[in-house]
Amino acid sequence: MRALPSPGFYGSVNRGPVPHRYFFSREKDAAVTGPFHTEEEFGKAIALRSKTMWSESNGHSFLSDYLARHLPLALCNHPPVFTHGDLSRENVLVRKVVNPVTNEEEYEVVALADWEAAGWYPSYWEYSHIFPLLQWVDDWPEYVEKILDPLPLEGAMMRVVFSALEF
Repeated sequence: MRALPSPGFYGSVNRGPVPHRYFFSREKDAAVTGPFHTEEEFGKAIALRSKTMWSESNGHSFLSDYLARHLPLALCNHPPVFTHGDLSRENVLVRKVVNPVTNEEEYEVVALADWEAAGWYPSYWEYSHIFPLLQWVDDWPEYVEKILDPLPLEGAMMRVVFSALEF
Protein backbone atom coordinates (compact mmCIF):
# COMPACT_ATOMS: atom_id res chain seq x y z
CA MET A 1 0.00 0.00 0.00
CA ARG A 2 2.74 2.47 0.94
CA ALA A 3 4.58 1.55 -2.26
CA LEU A 4 1.94 3.18 -4.46
CA PRO A 5 3.51 5.87 -6.64
CA SER A 6 3.26 9.32 -5.06
CA PRO A 7 1.02 11.85 -6.79
CA GLY A 8 3.36 14.63 -5.58
CA PHE A 9 1.09 16.28 -3.01
CA TYR A 10 -0.14 15.85 0.58
CA GLY A 11 -3.91 15.53 0.90
CA SER A 12 -6.92 13.27 0.39
CA VAL A 13 -7.13 10.53 -2.20
CA ASN A 14 -9.20 12.80 -4.45
CA ARG A 15 -6.62 15.63 -4.31
CA GLY A 16 -8.68 17.45 -1.68
CA PRO A 17 -7.96 18.63 1.88
CA VAL A 18 -6.10 16.39 4.32
CA PRO A 19 -8.82 14.19 5.88
CA HIS A 20 -7.59 14.47 9.46
CA ARG A 21 -8.88 16.59 12.35
CA TYR A 22 -5.50 18.37 12.70
CA PHE A 23 -6.28 20.02 9.35
CA PHE A 24 -9.86 21.14 10.06
CA SER A 25 -10.83 24.74 9.42
CA ARG A 26 -14.35 26.15 9.83
CA GLU A 27 -13.43 28.84 7.35
CA LYS A 28 -12.09 26.22 4.93
CA ASP A 29 -8.71 27.98 5.02
CA ALA A 30 -6.56 26.14 2.46
CA ALA A 31 -3.44 27.08 4.45
CA VAL A 32 -4.81 24.76 7.18
CA THR A 33 -6.76 22.15 5.19
CA GLY A 34 -4.57 21.59 2.16
CA PRO A 35 -3.94 19.90 -0.13
CA PHE A 36 -0.27 20.85 0.14
CA HIS A 37 2.44 20.86 -2.49
CA THR A 38 5.29 20.62 0.03
CA GLU A 39 5.99 19.00 3.36
CA GLU A 40 6.88 22.45 4.69
CA GLU A 41 3.32 23.64 3.94
CA PHE A 42 2.01 20.50 5.68
CA GLY A 43 4.00 21.31 8.85
CA LYS A 44 3.05 24.99 8.79
CA ALA A 45 -0.61 23.97 8.57
CA ILE A 46 -0.35 22.00 11.82
CA ALA A 47 1.18 25.01 13.58
CA LEU A 48 -1.50 27.31 12.14
CA ARG A 49 -4.26 24.94 13.28
CA SER A 50 -2.83 24.99 16.80
CA LYS A 51 -2.67 28.77 16.80
CA THR A 52 -6.27 28.99 15.51
CA MET A 53 -7.56 26.58 18.16
CA TRP A 54 -5.92 28.56 20.96
CA SER A 55 -7.18 31.87 19.60
CA GLU A 56 -10.75 30.47 19.39
CA SER A 57 -10.37 29.63 23.10
CA ASN A 58 -9.30 33.22 23.81
CA GLY A 59 -5.81 32.10 24.64
CA HIS A 60 -2.31 32.24 23.30
CA SER A 61 -0.08 29.23 22.99
CA PHE A 62 3.64 29.74 23.07
CA LEU A 63 3.82 26.10 21.99
CA SER A 64 2.00 27.08 18.77
CA ASP A 65 4.65 29.73 18.19
CA TYR A 66 7.34 27.11 18.77
CA LEU A 67 5.70 24.76 16.28
CA ALA A 68 5.49 27.52 13.67
CA ARG A 69 9.23 28.15 14.04
CA HIS A 70 10.45 24.56 14.21
CA LEU A 71 7.97 21.97 12.92
CA PRO A 72 8.75 22.46 9.21
CA LEU A 73 12.47 22.09 9.98
CA ALA A 74 12.10 19.14 12.36
CA LEU A 75 9.82 17.13 10.09
CA CYS A 76 11.33 17.35 6.63
CA ASN A 77 12.49 15.10 3.79
CA HIS A 78 9.50 12.76 4.03
CA PRO A 79 7.80 12.14 0.67
CA PRO A 80 4.03 11.73 0.41
CA VAL A 81 2.97 8.09 0.76
CA PHE A 82 -0.47 6.53 0.82
CA THR A 83 -1.41 6.22 4.47
CA HIS A 84 -4.32 4.65 6.35
CA GLY A 85 -4.35 7.61 8.74
CA ASP A 86 -5.86 5.92 11.82
CA LEU A 87 -3.97 2.71 12.47
CA SER A 88 -5.14 2.18 16.04
CA ARG A 89 -5.47 -1.34 17.40
CA GLU A 90 -9.25 -1.13 17.01
CA ASN A 91 -8.81 -0.80 13.25
CA VAL A 92 -6.47 -3.78 12.76
CA LEU A 93 -8.36 -7.03 12.21
CA VAL A 94 -6.37 -10.18 12.96
CA ARG A 95 -6.92 -13.90 13.02
CA LYS A 96 -5.27 -16.59 15.06
CA VAL A 97 -3.14 -19.06 13.09
CA VAL A 98 -0.86 -21.91 14.04
CA ASN A 99 2.75 -21.62 12.92
CA PRO A 100 3.43 -24.84 10.96
CA VAL A 101 7.08 -24.92 12.04
CA THR A 102 6.81 -24.13 15.76
CA ASN A 103 3.19 -25.22 16.24
CA GLU A 104 2.65 -22.03 18.28
CA GLU A 105 -0.39 -19.79 17.99
CA GLU A 106 0.27 -16.47 16.26
CA TYR A 107 -1.82 -13.65 14.86
CA GLU A 108 -1.79 -12.32 11.32
CA VAL A 109 -3.31 -9.11 10.01
CA VAL A 110 -6.20 -9.85 7.66
CA ALA A 111 -7.73 -6.40 7.14
CA LEU A 112 -7.70 -2.75 8.15
CA ALA A 113 -10.95 -0.96 9.00
CA ASP A 114 -11.94 2.73 9.12
CA TRP A 115 -10.34 4.29 6.04
CA GLU A 116 -11.96 7.74 6.34
CA ALA A 117 -8.64 9.46 7.21
CA ALA A 118 -6.71 7.76 4.39
CA GLY A 119 -4.73 9.97 2.07
CA TRP A 120 -1.28 11.11 1.02
CA TYR A 121 0.71 12.05 4.13
CA PRO A 122 4.43 12.46 4.84
CA SER A 123 6.06 9.04 5.23
CA TYR A 124 6.47 9.61 8.99
CA TRP A 125 2.73 10.14 9.63
CA GLU A 126 1.43 6.62 10.21
CA TYR A 127 3.99 5.77 12.91
CA SER A 128 4.38 9.18 14.47
CA HIS A 129 0.63 9.78 14.67
CA ILE A 130 0.22 6.58 16.70
CA PHE A 131 3.22 7.32 18.93
CA PRO A 132 1.59 9.94 21.23
CA LEU A 133 -1.30 7.55 21.90
CA LEU A 134 0.84 4.61 22.98
CA GLN A 135 0.27 3.85 26.65
CA TRP A 136 3.19 1.44 27.14
CA VAL A 137 1.14 -0.93 29.34
CA ASP A 138 1.18 -3.89 26.96
CA ASP A 139 2.90 -5.18 23.82
CA TRP A 140 0.99 -2.98 21.32
CA PRO A 141 4.00 -0.63 20.79
CA GLU A 142 6.10 -3.68 19.86
CA TYR A 143 3.50 -4.79 17.32
CA VAL A 144 3.37 -1.28 15.86
CA GLU A 145 7.12 -1.57 15.21
CA LYS A 146 6.51 -4.86 13.38
CA ILE A 147 3.89 -3.24 11.16
CA LEU A 148 5.56 0.15 10.58
CA ASP A 149 9.12 1.41 10.41
CA PRO A 150 9.79 3.00 13.82
CA LEU A 151 10.61 6.70 13.63
CA PRO A 152 11.20 7.70 17.26
CA LEU A 153 12.35 11.27 16.59
CA GLU A 154 9.34 12.04 14.43
CA GLY A 155 7.14 10.29 17.00
CA ALA A 156 8.53 12.47 19.79
CA MET A 157 7.89 15.62 17.75
CA MET A 158 4.32 14.51 17.07
CA ARG A 159 3.88 14.01 20.81
CA VAL A 160 4.58 17.75 21.13
CA VAL A 161 2.06 18.42 18.34
CA PHE A 162 -0.45 16.21 20.13
CA SER A 163 -0.11 18.27 23.32
CA ALA A 164 -0.73 21.45 21.31
CA LEU A 165 -3.81 20.15 19.48
CA GLU A 166 -5.46 17.81 21.97
CA PHE A 167 -5.90 20.18 24.91
